[in-house]
Amino acid sequence: MKRDELVYSVHGKSATAAVPISLSQAGFHERQHLQEWVLAHPEILGDDVMVVTSEFDKWAGRDGTQSDRLDILALDRSGKLVVAELKRDKAPDFVTMQVIKYAAMASRFTVEKLADAYLDFASKRTDGPGTAEEALTLLQNFAPEVTDESLRRPRLSIIAGGFGPAVTSSVAWLSSEGIDITLTKVQAYQLGDAHMVTVSQVWPLPDEDDFIVAPTKVERSSSSAPTAPEVPWSHEDLQALAATAPLTILTTMDLCAAAPGTWVGGDQVMAATGREKNAHRGDYGGFAITLRRKFGRSNAPYDMNYAVGDAWQQYYRLSPDLAHEWRQFRPEADFVSADDHDHS
Repeated sequence: MKRDELVYSVHGKSATAAVPISLSQAGFHERQHLQEWVLAHPEILGDDVMVVTSEFDKWAGRDGTQSDRLDILALDRSGKLVVAELKRDKAPDFVTMQVIKYAAMASRFTVEKLADAYLDFASKRTDGPGTAEEALTLLQNFAPEVTDESLRRPRLSIIAGGFGPAVTSSVAWLSSEGIDITLTKVQAYQLGDAHMVTVSQVWPLPDEDDFIVAPTKVERSSSSAPTAPEVPWSHEDLQALAATAPLTILTTMDLCAAAPGTWVGGDQVMAATGREKNAHRGDYGGFAITLRRKFGRSNAPYDMNYAVGDAWQQYYRLSPDLAHEWRQFRPEADFVSADDHDHS
């Protein structure tokens, strides 16, 4: 049974449990408090993130200006935007549509327009840029690889006091479709007359490999029965997978099909897709859901094993027969093995 975190105030040998309450019960507000916390601590949005602007509302379309107000827009080291939507208490069911809308609008930023937004936001600080050129230099120094193209696929972040099943199931599906999205829970606690706040990521879920120490080159087995049957992959199933699978799964299949019977490491898949580690893991987690719901099975078309190569990671492999069939449905793919990718 899942249990929420327990927080204690400790005085010597005595530990007193803190009482979980909502941010609103603690008297905190969305803009005055939660937003300011994120601005002061951008690590809440992820590692190596720089806030570019907040409360951004300068949107324009064919029919004139738009009144939408984006909570926080940030930039990560790889040059990708981070679009953050904040909710003080439990996130409403429509929050995923809201953050997608902002991501779609933010994806139209150019590097120059992003520098203008950063100038408007940061120029009020004593250490902020004084000109658009200075703002652009600061952005490029932080993220040397930032380009107009790198801004096209923002990472989505929803930060809230809680998430219902409508939100979590939507986010799991978005992840399975290749959307880089995170859910972060902010929980307040009452400690006598004082308050404290904890921040924890609830999606993507931790990968089981983070918790396991296993002998190398040894097959692992599960003692629990699968939630869906193991079913051989048919010609029609592979055809449907080739038409609908997200990038990470397509790349896994392509690399394995290029070298049938050979183990391909997860790091080699990431190198080919350019996906970040959390997004990469989320893709496989989402695919497990797709296997059950769309294909009615628990088994992926590829074999999986842990630490069968030089690195402690998950590996993937396709049988020669499935590899041959897969190549028929991917005529546009460049079937280059992972080793060849490494040397290219």
